[in-house]
This record gives sequence, C-alpha cells and structure tokens, in this order.
Amino acid sequence: MLRFTSHSLAVILFASAFTGCNSSPEGPPLETVTGTVKLDGSPLPDASILFKDPSGENKSYFASVKEGDFSTEMQPGNWKVQITARRQSKDKMVDNAEGTGKEPAMEQYLPAAYNEKSTLDINVSSGEENHFSFDLNSK
Repeated sequence: MLRFTSHSLAVILFASAFTGCNSSPEGPPLETVTGTVKLDGSPLPDASILFKDPSGENKSYFASVKEGDFSTEMQPGNWKVQITARRQSKDKMVDNAEGTGKEPAMEQYLPAAYNEKSTLDINVSSGEENHFSFDLNSK
C-alpha cells in the first residue's frame, strides 16, 4: 500500500514549485542539462538537485537523481547547485502521519558543503552539450 507522509507531500510540492518547464514564447530558451552524481565513487541512488540563480533574479530549477543520473531543462547562465539526499535515521524517531505510533525520522546525509552551504556551481551554455559530473565525498 502506498503511503504518503507529510514529509513526502512537502517534498512533492517543493519539487513542483521549482521544476523548470519547457520554454514558452514569453520565457527564455531552455537548454537540456544532464549529469551524474557520485558519493564516495558510487552512483548516488536517490537525491534531489536544486539549481539556484546566485543573483536571485531568475527562477530555480529542480532535477531528481536516480541511480546517479539526472536530466532537466533550464535557461543558460551560472547556477549555484544544492544536492540533497535523505534516508531513514537509525536512531531518531518521529510520530507517524496517522498519529498512531512512531517511525524513523528522515535525515539529510550529505555534508552541508553540497546543500545549505554549497560550494558547487555550473555554467549552462546555449547550443552546447551541458553535462556535469559531481563527485561528492561523505567526509
């Protein structure tokens, strides 16, 4: 049985708010951006990437990472990259969505240098291949 927690719903709503769409006559042209994400040399199984305009003038774009690969469309330019990956905590419990018991809390397990204190960035170019590789270290 498929079960959505409030965390799952929040992630879905967050992703839909920041997902880049195909360009429209009123919007800027979009470029296909692909890439890989590895953690300690192995493909990251499940994660999210947020591409943010450092100036804050343009909208952000989102990509899902599945088995180390991602693909999205976004406008050309310089972008700050934030990569997040969550897993069930081994020792922290929270109330479940139904309020009938406890379940493992979800925790961010990538170092802050890749998300809230990210030092990662990319430059998306018009009319060129835009493939980026991120080799992350857990320590």
